[in-house]
Amino acid sequence: MKLFHLVAIAALAAFGGNLFAQAPAAPAKPAAKPAAAPAKPAAKPAAKPVPAKGMKITKITGTVNIMKDGVIVKTLKPGDAIPVITDNKLSFAVVEGTMEVEAGGKTITATTGSNFTVTSNNGQVNVALGAGAPVAVRTESGNNVVLTPNSEIKMITANEKVEIKVEKGNAVVSNAAGGETQNLAAGQTVSVTALPPPPPPAAVTPVVAEDAPPVTDGTVTADTVLPPPPTSTVNPTQETEESVVAETPVVSESTP
Repeated sequence: MKLFHLVAIAALAAFGGNLFAQAPAAPAKPAAKPAAAPAKPAAKPAAKPVPAKGMKITKITGTVNIMKDGVIVKTLKPGDAIPVITDNKLSFAVVEGTMEVEAGGKTITATTGSNFTVTSNNGQVNVALGAGAPVAVRTESGNNVVLTPNSEIKMITANEKVEIKVEKGNAVVSNAAGGETQNLAAGQTVSVTALPPPPPPAAVTPVVAEDAPPVTDGTVTADTVLPPPPTSTVNPTQETEESVVAETPVVSESTP
């Protein structure tokens, strides 16, 4: 009986060993690595102000207020550093003196009392004038446009032409020489060349021919101017004395 129990235990032990051998324990998973912090992107350099295309202040002879949305953002006086304009729409009020603004190839000139707004974008320039002194706009070709108070013009440059349209109010357009003028009312349009005027011709100095001296055959006439006689080098006093001495007779004394 004991022998039977021993055989049974041995068989069970062998069967159990085969069972664990056939199903080995799952390998231990490696410890998870701590998640690395994402790298921070490099800081971008501060962007420099980009000037608005073709818009800048070129001249100031007095006090000018620069405004944005009706608020004064800067006051300029002669000698101040002129700021770089990064906006494509600004307003200007000339308190006293004069100023010039370039926008899209156009030059806007304003004087004391002018209040105007300039917008420059993709070849189009708008100038709107409020109450106050008129402003003048010169195109690339030298044509001039004078805006009266409470007026606005739109200028579009394309295909070597500048189309000038009066949005409201009135404007006077003249050619580069100022001799031909045209009055435009709201809704009217005129087209002028966008090409700059040709340079003036170079001044030519006239060549003056010199008169040739007259040719003479040696004949002296009444109109002939003779040169003065040469100056004598003989001393007249000495010559007279010598003559007197030569003419004095020699008197011999007689013997008594």
